[in-house]
Amino acid sequence: MQIESDYTFPDTWEVVRLAHICRLMDGEKKEGNYLCLDAKYLRGKSSGDILPKGKFVSTGDNIILVDGENSGEVFAVPHDGYMGSTFKQLWVSSNMHLLYVLFYIQFYKDLLRNSKKGAAIPHLNKEIFYSLVVGIPPYKEQIRISNQIKELYALL
Repeated sequence: MQIESDYTFPDTWEVVRLAHICRLMDGEKKEGNYLCLDAKYLRGKSSGDILPKGKFVSTGDNIILVDGENSGEVFAVPHDGYMGSTFKQLWVSSNMHLLYVLFYIQFYKDLLRNSKKGAAIPHLNKEIFYSLVVGIPPYKEQIRISNQIKELYALL
């Protein structure tokens, strides 16, 4: 099946929808005292609260804001804790270079923010999120591209 896109990709790349390589998940429900990893805490603007139960995420997991003004923003989990109620866990296929996928999501940041659903509290439009088009080069090329983007960001 050919996917329509506004972008041109090399013939050696596969073109898929984000749904083929990512999932938004609730996280494991757990009890025990852990820090709440909400957006304020993850941005360094709060010391955080200890909760007796919640949706547990582990160090190194990625979580994505799905509610609020900055829907679509992704955070790496700095340590074990409970993700805030405005988050979903972001699962990325092990066949993909994680940083490459995260840069793709960041590329679509404005589209995700401008297509939120809901009046009082805007929510990430999951249909649009999952339908985003991703060009997938061979794995080593994903790494090379990610490293090049990191270098360019360092210059900014």
